[in-house]
Amino acid sequence: MADEPMAADEALTRPIGWWLKQADARLDAAFDRAVADLGGDRRGWQVLSVVAVRPTPRTTIVAALTAFDSPEAVAGAVQALVSDALLEQDGGVLRLTLEGARRHAALSPLVEQVRQTVRDALPEEDYVALIGLLARLVAALDPVAPA
Repeated sequence: MADEPMAADEALTRPIGWWLKQADARLDAAFDRAVADLGGDRRGWQVLSVVAVRPTPRTTIVAALTAFDSPEAVAGAVQALVSDALLEQDGGVLRLTLEGARRHAALSPLVEQVRQTVRDALPEEDYVALIGLLARLVAALDPVAPA
């Protein structure tokens, strides 16, 4: 169950880092809960989503998703999907198997429910404002060195 919104002055008692980490952790958990019954997780969903658009080189998927997790974790998610016969690899290019396409189709409405929850919490103008503010914050800080 979601927490009740708090007054702005009460919210300001927490530093921005706390809010960012809570938002990230709760988004991850919401996606994981949504897809768990079908044996998925957020990273696996992201990989399936990329490959559902078009067959994609493994290295491209790992590079694209390391913004969300370590390269090792993304590579592990890819390997798990290959091991579960949801993806097949030909010459380094990954594509959905028939079962992978079925899994992606089954997961899509579950992921959409989470996205709708986010849209309900942040109507478009608030979402746009939040993204703009976060982009300004990121631009003002030095980049994080790769691990």
